[in-house]
Amino acid sequence: MSGGVQQSMFFLGLPDLKKLCCVTLSLQEDDEEPRSKQLKTCRELVLLYSDILVSPGLDSFTHVTVVMAIPFFQKGVLQAFGQRHGLQVGSPQCVFPGVLQCCLSYSLITRLSPSWNKAGLYLINGKDFLSESGRLNAVSVQLSTCEGHLCISIEANTVRLPPTTLEDFDLPPLVLQRFCSDPGAVLNPSSTGGTVWCHILPSMKKGQIITISRQLPRDGPFRTYRDLQKHWNCLYGYRLPDLAEEEVVYCSVYFRLVGERLFTSYPLSCIRLQPAQRCPRVDLRGALGSFLSDVRGRLQSVCGFPARLTSRPCYPQWV
Repeated sequence: MSGGVQQSMFFLGLPDLKKLCCVTLSLQEDDEEPRSKQLKTCRELVLLYSDILVSPGLDSFTHVTVVMAIPFFQKGVLQAFGQRHGLQVGSPQCVFPGVLQCCLSYSLITRLSPSWNKAGLYLINGKDFLSESGRLNAVSVQLSTCEGHLCISIEANTVRLPPTTLEDFDLPPLVLQRFCSDPGAVLNPSSTGGTVWCHILPSMKKGQIITISRQLPRDGPFRTYRDLQKHWNCLYGYRLPDLAEEEVVYCSVYFRLVGERLFTSYPLSCIRLQPAQRCPRVDLRGALGSFLSDVRGRLQSVCGFPARLTSRPCYPQWV
């Protein structure tokens, strides 16, 4: 628990693990970037079938983990999905609590978007949060399984995550004017002195901004901003702001752990120069109540077995 904000714990009954099975889907090699294909496959499965739970492979970009009731697997629905999408379907295995927890966490977050959107350690309320500069309701959530129950620990917050603007880079007015008038212009934000670091949504991973431009790279997978909007929606459920092509600004970002590769298709709306700022607030019951209402609406069953979230919160006892 951070900053003295109180955690509220709720419990959800889980089905008998012996009635469930776990299957690994293996993605075949093609022209699409593996991580993108993995996340698209996970999200499509979660939204298409309410009776399954899904998670990206923890140690591989080419594996997808699926948990379901044994009768659901026997129907052949997953096998048919795999055949349509060129996926190799593994044999069913026993389900361990940690696997169920991972799949529950990913599936719940996926089904909550775009009402609640992942931004680092937070889930931020509102499908238009990318454009909001004021205060936003947010929660941080931890899931754990124990003795047939899922414990959902929720910490309600109010945060600010204002969108980045070109003015935030402290570039000379004449340079900005030239950039806005010339579609082919490219900015180097470090020219004013020093490295410019940023945080990339949804993970809020830290990277270095190399260049800023108004055009997508010609050698990239996207041809228009609309393509990029669809991409972010398919991967994360994000609703990128509706902008005309000539209004969109893109950043190339360098990540040390990835090596020399530049990721050049990040729209400015998904880049923040600062992490989320938590705001002091006395009454957070509204944020908590809204989140719980959405969770109950989207978590009425687990793998087809009825599930009910406890109505009253428990609070951890610190000794």
